[in-house]
Amino acid sequence: MDFSLSPEILKYQEEARRWVSDVLDPLSRPLEEEERLPEELVAELKKGRFFGLTIPKEYGGQGWSVVQWLSVLEELSKAYATVRLIAHTMNGLFWRPLLYFGSEEQKKKYLPLLASGEIWAANSLTEPEAGTGKDINSKAELKGDHYVLNGHKWLITLFPGYTKLIYAFAATEGGITSFLVDLPNDGVKLKPMPKMMGCVGPRHYNVVYKDCKVPVENQLGQKGAGLDVAFGMLHLSRVSIAFCCVGLAQKCLDLAVRYAKKRVTFGKLLAKRQAVQNNLAQMATEIEAARLLAYRAAWKFDQGQDIVKEAAMAKLFAEQVVTRVSELALRIHGGVGYTQTSDLERHFRDARSYHFEEGTEEIQKLLIARYVLQ
Repeated sequence: MDFSLSPEILKYQEEARRWVSDVLDPLSRPLEEEERLPEELVAELKKGRFFGLTIPKEYGGQGWSVVQWLSVLEELSKAYATVRLIAHTMNGLFWRPLLYFGSEEQKKKYLPLLASGEIWAANSLTEPEAGTGKDINSKAELKGDHYVLNGHKWLITLFPGYTKLIYAFAATEGGITSFLVDLPNDGVKLKPMPKMMGCVGPRHYNVVYKDCKVPVENQLGQKGAGLDVAFGMLHLSRVSIAFCCVGLAQKCLDLAVRYAKKRVTFGKLLAKRQAVQNNLAQMATEIEAARLLAYRAAWKFDQGQDIVKEAAMAKLFAEQVVTRVSELALRIHGGVGYTQTSDLERHFRDARSYHFEEGTEEIQKLLIARYVLQ
């Protein structure tokens, strides 16, 4: 396995690292407090070739491999959580269903716009009264040249004004079917959800489909095969989340090291204390192990190999690592780390969101066990 990166990607990685440090970090606290995604930040994202990095060149993208892209996502995950969410979804996931399941007309219509950042996409699968699989309650009825969708989704990551395409999943006669829903649409109502503990910024949303008309040509993939579309995104998404965990864990470690090198207690730097050194060494080792596990899954994906087990392992371990590392970083900071004057306080809250993104620990263990018990 070869995880080496070209000089071009290494340069882009360094540029992303500097942008996070010099531009994004100073903006993070006011952006979180104001709960908005300002136009000037979106302009920065577009200016920095932020979109379309992984989309094939024939559709206007840069054609990066997963290993190349996730090395940059790790850097972007060290900053304001909302930017990490945009990066994770727009470059990693939300164009792929079109490439794998879309008609050529659908690909030509949407992929160049996604590559340029002119439109953003969202995925609406999870429901408040059901789950994220065959038990969903949303319905789609075929009426002539269009479907009529009705249903309620929640915990949906989207950005009003920028999100112009939603993947919708609803029950049809042949089973769950996937649809491409263009926004704005009179049949789609967006309702902000309550403020969350972490990843604070633009809210997550309830997406309510009320007699929403969708042209037949916007059916994505085969009728009744919608879960193939939905779950096809999940495995790579878990690898992407693993890299996000690694990036945030690395940020927590960096903050802990910086603080330990300047904080003096009882006439001695924290960094000189063996107990603190032991914790820092453990944190660094676990982060590197999580990074390599995630790289292995990404490499296998690029080779066209099955990654169900590897993706679950990467997400499981990386989530555990970012939880432990953020906890130890908080202990090293002491009481000051628990105040909102500390950047660590925000990162500590953000880290807890990874418990739920793309499946809990229990789900990952279930998937892994199926392979172990074969």
